[in-house]
Formats: sequence, structure tokens, C-alpha cells
Amino acid sequence: MFLIRCIVVALLAGLLRWDGRIGGQNLLEEPLVVGVLVGLVFGDPVTGLIMGATLQLVFMGIVGIGASTPPDGLIGGIMGTVFAIESGLGVEAVVALAMPMGILGQSLGILARVVNAQFNHTAEKYAKVGDIRGINRTLWAGAWMFFIFTAVPVFLGSYFGVDLINAILNFIPQFVLDGLSRASRLLPALGLAILMRFLYDKQSAPYLVLGFLLSAYLKMPLLSITILGSVVAYLIYLNRKESRA
Repeated sequence: MFLIRCIVVALLAGLLRWDGRIGGQNLLEEPLVVGVLVGLVFGDPVTGLIMGATLQLVFMGIVGIGASTPPDGLIGGIMGTVFAIESGLGVEAVVALAMPMGILGQSLGILARVVNAQFNHTAEKYAKVGDIRGINRTLWAGAWMFFIFTAVPVFLGSYFGVDLINAILNFIPQFVLDGLSRASRLLPALGLAILMRFLYDKQSAPYLVLGFLLSAYLKMPLLSITILGSVVAYLIYLNRKESRA
């Protein structure tokens, strides 16, 4: 049963990789989405949702700009969720383990792009002779490279990684694990900080301070702050719409 689950998760990872390649950009590669889907496959959607939401905070501020390839949130999100469900580790410890998986996915993504670059020459040859089917086959070959470079490491990591992780954890002193757990709590804040570098300006600063005060001092729940922020954003939209009319 575990083998079947690993195969299903690997196929799911490959298909989700196609979201940004052939299916448009529907954000299906995000950790929040993959965490829930992996949780459903492994029979623990609650843990999948918790891990997906936590890892989303880590990876949401990591953006590929230009030709840069950021750490892979898809592989990191899947492997982090699998480790959390199968190893029984806490959220903080798994977050510390998910980032190296994302960096591994980053290297594999670069390798997939290097391989894909070779298909450009093949497609050009087909284009010169007007072979539409040949061009289509070449384009699909490139898409399958992304599928393979995602599905294979996810399967190997899911099937062999949990036992390996558990074996390693048995040799790691508890104080080291505690240190990793505490350090991992900084990663969501780091992800938000990176995101704020792109979003922060003088106009948004008052709302950032307001949200901080509501959470830190008035102890308002996050959902309440989100609803209040949505209302404020809608009012700002209406005011700007009226001023342009």
C-alpha cells in the first residue's frame, strides 16, 4: 500500500509540474495545494493542510526573476508533507528538512532546462521542413523532461527517504533536533520578509503596522484580521473607482 501511495504521489507531482508548462499558471504547484493533495493520498489531509500552509509561508517570497531558478516549492512541499505524515515529526522539524529538498529540486529544474535546450535545435529542423507533428513531438518531449525530473526524485524520496530520515534521526542528539525546530520557526518569517521587499512601499506601510498591532497587541485571530483587511481593500478599490469616474 505504501508503494502504491508513493507511485501516486510521484505521478501527481509530475502532473502538477505541467501546470506552469502546458496547463497555464493555475498555482497548482504551490505548497498549500500539494500539501492537501499529498495528505489525501496518505490518508491525513489535516497534516497535509498544516504542512502546506506552513511551507507556503516559506516559499511564497521566493520568486524566480529573469533566468534565475528559485528553490522548488513543489518538491519541497511534497517531501515535507510526506515526511511529516510518515515520520511523525513535528511541523518545525519538517520545515527544516523541506528546504534542502527544495534546493535539490532547484538543481533538478536547472538540469531539466539544460536538457530541454537541446530540443530547440530539433524543433528548428522540423520547422524548416514544415513538419508540424515533429514539432509537437519535440515540445511534448520537453514537457516530459519536466515530468520525469519531478516524478522520479519524488518517488525515490517518498519511498526510501522516510526510512533514511528515521535512521538519521535516531543518531541525531535531541538538542540538535530542538535547535532545528527553533531555527525553522524563522523560515516563514524569512519568506514573508523576502516577499515584503517586493510589496513594501510608503502607501502599504500603515496597513502593515495596523495588522501587526491587531495581532500582537489586540490578539485578534488571523481570520478576523484577514476579513478586516479584505473589507479595507474593497473600500479602497471603491474609492479609487469613484475618483476615476
